[in-house]
Amino acid sequence: MLKMFAEGEKNKKPVRLVIFGLSHMNLEKLKEGKPIKFNGAEAGLEADIEFFIFAGKTEQEMQHDFLEFIGPETKVHIDPKLKS
Repeated sequence: MLKMFAEGEKNKKPVRLVIFGLSHMNLEKLKEGKPIKFNGAEAGLEADIEFFIFAGKTEQEMQHDFLEFIGPETKVHIDPKLKS
């Protein structure tokens, strides 16, 4: 997996870009239900940021799969397209 972070300027405004490149092997592992986990420091970000990349058939199915990790103290931001 390729992990990169870049900062720059576009139209005189600051831009921060996080880039993840998944190999075909990464995609196969995701299809097998094996998530990719890594620390932000690996991508040039703060070390207290943890990334968890996973895949599913639909957004609704992935949301359901993640419910067991959400507790009363968890701050959740859900894409408005999924709020139906």
